[in-house]
Amino acid sequence: MEKVKQNKIWITIVVIGVVVIAILLAMLHQQKQSTPEAQSSSYIASEKASSASTSVQDTNNEKAYANKATKMKGHVIVIGSDVGSIFYTNMSLSDFKNTMNSWATSYEKMTVKEKYTASVSMGTPKKISNSQYDTQPLDTLYDSIKAEKYQDAGYYESVKEFNKSYPAFNLDDIKK
Repeated sequence: MEKVKQNKIWITIVVIGVVVIAILLAMLHQQKQSTPEAQSSSYIASEKASSASTSVQDTNNEKAYANKATKMKGHVIVIGSDVGSIFYTNMSLSDFKNTMNSWATSYEKMTVKEKYTASVSMGTPKKISNSQYDTQPLDTLYDSIKAEKYQDAGYYESVKEFNKSYPAFNLDDIKK
């Protein structure tokens, strides 16, 4: 009987030891997984999946915008580089050429002082202006008009033409 009690005690001690070792191994494994090295591969995989998803979404958006652009009518003028500077205009290409050539002729005749305060609206509510320190905006526009590069001046004869230059731009954001 005494021997059975001792065996039960040893079996209990061994079982408790195995449980404690299993717990310690589980804690060690958990700690290993939370190291930066272990997490970096998970992060990289997550980032690749996110990037692929974004790329697919961008491609789908561009296709949808291209389809929409073929159905839309109108002329587009881009003034500057921000989203709020893209407008529909009712000026045809010939109207735009005449208006801008006339403006370019008068801009050419301005004194340097007058050029610093000059501006032009191009048929939109927003104007392109020089500042008292910089004539770059209108000088660039003038050069584009004189070279007859009207797209460089921001004019697109159709929404489809505009979409070719800006395929990722949401056409609903063009201001009227």
